[in-house]
Amino acid sequence: MARPRPTPEAPPLATLSAASAILDLANGLDRDKSVITALFAFELARDAGLTRDEQRTAFFAGLLRQLGCTAYATTEATIASDDLELRARLMRADTSSTRDLFGAVVRSNDTLLGAALGTAWVAANARRVRTEWTSEFCGAARLLAEQLGLGPGVLRALDETFERFDGRGAPRGLGSADISAPARLVRAAHVAVVFWLDAGIDAALEMLAVRAGGELDPATSRRAAALLPGFGAPEDAELQTRFAAAEAVLAEDPLPASVETIAITFGDFADLQTPFTLGHSRRVAELAVRAAQSCGLDASEREDLRLAAHLHDLGHVAVPAAIWQLPRAWQLRERERAHSHTYWTERILSAAAPLAGVAKIAGAHHERLDGSGYHRALRDTTLSRAARLLAAADVATALREPRPHRAATGREAARRVLIDGARTGLLDGDCVEAVLAAQGESTPHGLAGPIATLTAREQDVLRELAHGRTNKEIARTLGISDRTVQHHTIAIYRKLDIDTRAAAALLAARHGLV
Repeated sequence: MARPRPTPEAPPLATLSAASAILDLANGLDRDKSVITALFAFELARDAGLTRDEQRTAFFAGLLRQLGCTAYATTEATIASDDLELRARLMRADTSSTRDLFGAVVRSNDTLLGAALGTAWVAANARRVRTEWTSEFCGAARLLAEQLGLGPGVLRALDETFERFDGRGAPRGLGSADISAPARLVRAAHVAVVFWLDAGIDAALEMLAVRAGGELDPATSRRAAALLPGFGAPEDAELQTRFAAAEAVLAEDPLPASVETIAITFGDFADLQTPFTLGHSRRVAELAVRAAQSCGLDASEREDLRLAAHLHDLGHVAVPAAIWQLPRAWQLRERERAHSHTYWTERILSAAAPLAGVAKIAGAHHERLDGSGYHRALRDTTLSRAARLLAAADVATALREPRPHRAATGREAARRVLIDGARTGLLDGDCVEAVLAAQGESTPHGLAGPIATLTAREQDVLRELAHGRTNKEIARTLGISDRTVQHHTIAIYRKLDIDTRAAAALLAARHGLV
């Protein structure tokens, strides 16, 4: 990959830079858009004479600009055959234009019927869709970035991702000087890099000029246009030098998050793609680490296993959410696309030197001892004990979770599936035994912080919200009125200091409520 290679001396930054590639794949881009945007935003901040703190903010806000993009994947999948394609087109669209929105939906459907249904949905919801989508996106990005300890400047810039210079943005309709300087720079860097990677330097310069005064701050747009031609091609070694310059500034205020916190955060990001995977990576990691205690793994192997468990489904978001949501068996093309997620997980993690061992374990979580797994069809002699343990923990966890094509499997039935897997040579028998024993040791999560102030009924409502249920569905499930659900939801949002379902879902997963 063309991504600048972070130095091994700064493993958290190396991990974050590597993981940011999944943000590009989740938006239909197979190039290093996030890292390049971060570098260009950093250069703009330096050129504009912003403070060191603002330069740092511009870098991280540019790197993580798409961190909330999985928050609305389920709805996007209902209006487009390929929600990744839809997101890729929306990244190039004028976000204030309903015509551009219609065009993106039409071009992201592979049938006329799908295009018609998608545009009908947009027509019926156009007034609220921008505010709702951007609120969910920004709310999720803020909560995930807050978990990384990135500070108020970065959080504010991520809140302002979709605000525009002319005040026609969302979710708050800020304009001009009400938008922070780093956020204005990141927006210009985003436009420049997206069109530069897609169609070349001339297209990027043209778009910077066209969108000046509307989406973009004119002064920032002119600054970006002046800097871009000398920035260097995406594959150019010049980017390595630029990354080193950015690292020197970032080292003065190091990234506070550990590698494990970054792994947990990006695991949450991937799991947010669909309601039924919410909290999956956390549960797999908890189970795998408990089971590892009886499997003879040393401390280093256990740490790699922990990180791999949190990151094993990172590649899920490189596959359209529509495929994961199918209520039937996959057809061949769909199956091949779904199976590619292990490849993407391994490829992304392999880009960071500190994660080389983690990448091999995470990328092998669907391999089977008889060679029938994917994506490498590895056999028992080439699968490490950690990889075998992760595979068993993943199966055990997924069986107990509902999926669109099946209900959650009961405990005894899931136990039989695991034992049969060991008996038929799919799963390692010792690892299955360890996982089953660890499942029996599971203890309920204790609630702490603001979430502990929720009543039992509010916790019930929060669980349903996290699983994507509407107010009517929650009322029907819990046997209460729609109005009561609304009152509980307002109370939950107030107590947790949030205002979106995506944030509610992330907090529910973080505290083991789902």
